[in-house]
Amino acid sequence: MKIENLILNDKIQRALDDMGFEESTQIQQEAIPLIMDGKDIVGQSNTGTGKTAAYAIPILEKINEELRMPQALVLLPTRELAVQVANEVRKISKYMEGIKTVTVYGGADIRDQINKLKGGAQIIVGTPGRVIDLIDRRLIKLGQLKIAVLDEADEMLKMGFREDMEYILSKIDHPVQSLMFSATIPDDMKKIIKKFLNSPVYVKVLREGITAKEVKQSYFLVKHSDKVEALSRLIDTYTPKLTLIFCNTKKAVDQLYDRLIEMGYNCDKIHGDIKQAQRLDTLNKFNSGLIEILIATDVAARGLDIKEVDLVINYEVPSKEDYYVHRIGRTGRAGREGASFTLVSAKELRKIEDIEKYTKKSIRKRTIPTVDRVNEVKKEKFIRSILSTIESGGLGENRELAGKLLDKGYDAETVIAAMIKKLVKFDTSEERDLNDAIPEKRKKGALKPENTERFHVNLGKKQGIRPGDILGAVAGECGIPGCDIGEIEVLDNYSFFTASKEHRRRIIDRMNRSQIKGMDVSVDLSKERKLRFGRGKTSDKLNKKNIIDKKFYR
Repeated sequence: MKIENLILNDKIQRALDDMGFEESTQIQQEAIPLIMDGKDIVGQSNTGTGKTAAYAIPILEKINEELRMPQALVLLPTRELAVQVANEVRKISKYMEGIKTVTVYGGADIRDQINKLKGGAQIIVGTPGRVIDLIDRRLIKLGQLKIAVLDEADEMLKMGFREDMEYILSKIDHPVQSLMFSATIPDDMKKIIKKFLNSPVYVKVLREGITAKEVKQSYFLVKHSDKVEALSRLIDTYTPKLTLIFCNTKKAVDQLYDRLIEMGYNCDKIHGDIKQAQRLDTLNKFNSGLIEILIATDVAARGLDIKEVDLVINYEVPSKEDYYVHRIGRTGRAGREGASFTLVSAKELRKIEDIEKYTKKSIRKRTIPTVDRVNEVKKEKFIRSILSTIESGGLGENRELAGKLLDKGYDAETVIAAMIKKLVKFDTSEERDLNDAIPEKRKKGALKPENTERFHVNLGKKQGIRPGDILGAVAGECGIPGCDIGEIEVLDNYSFFTASKEHRRRIIDRMNRSQIKGMDVSVDLSKERKLRFGRGKTSDKLNKKNIIDKKFYR
């Protein structure tokens, strides 16, 4: 990370180099100069934009290493996030031997935290409840405080910490620099800003379309009963290093965890009923790669600052659109490319459309890999691992064991085949297509003419198109339930279909980038619709050719 003329401390720059930071993020470029100038700021930014370093770097630049008193206080909504932020601060300050950062939060032995505070600390990172407890015990003294930070402030408000935040800020009886970071700025937060911040500068750095450009988003339409098998095929095919899987409930997390353990996957789980010490241990193992798959509820979406996640999988579509944003924000961070998969049952299709409207981004519909494809990937992966082992050398005593196996009278091919059988678990289940079809059964009379749009398609009978081809393409490519698609009329060289008005933009956008039976598709509103609303002129001849009798609107 290079921030010209801003990072004055060579020790901080050295630590950032060790951490692999090459370029500063937008929030860092805009916020650091303001903080260094002593300005109060309100930073509106998403999770994963680098805001921790945006305030940690200037805090460390301003700290007096010789003064063993609290000079910076950082408040966060959850214990997990407090631990993550404190660890980030420690990494950035690792060459500053005089700096001590202490984390304080509920659910842990307060005596251990008290002992650390008594040893003298310049930076305190904690949750509001425990910070108040320690302030009231006069164990956190604010007389030398220089900077107060409210991170994930909107989440603290949602969790009912407004009075706690105000209480803590009111206990600071001298002017300090106040920094607030939040994805949203609700009315309650505006009141806190007005009361406690001094002419703050607003820094707004939100990802385009709410979600990160770096995340490739896809969804897979499967029956709910097939989700576990579909999940295993995706993991086995794409072989991500670290996978974060989200479920909507604690019960669903427990059930999926049990199933994946039975299937031999290296996984663990996190949710609200699991003790804090165990959650932190699980998180540490996941971050270090000892656990490859972590299954979690939405407590992990905002509460955990997990890095290096290759793939986020929504086993269930979240109930709220912003939950989806927070979930996929766990991957594609700090400029890295990430991916998110969402397993969608027919009942959940509407939610996907709502998410697309909210994020203003399309989510690509894809198909679950076949058993043959999964096994082919396993074979390729096994061959690569064996060749890598051979090339690395050091086989030593293994050659002797190989010789003993060959001395038993079996040829080398048989011995290798037996070893592969022991080492690689191929899928031997019967091939079954897990990709669910959009229900073609349409509710009679569900679409009223005044609520529909009529669309023209450039393909017809002479191109081998049938009504079912159009229905499948529109429903599948656009994620539209079959009941929202009305009459379909296929003529010689073109076709018409009606669909619910609410899908107009989606249909035109997606169908014009798709194919039917390998042929490029051109879809637009029918000429009749265009004429009725004055969208162009056409001759009587074209009218007769392209306008379908009103009977097709029945």
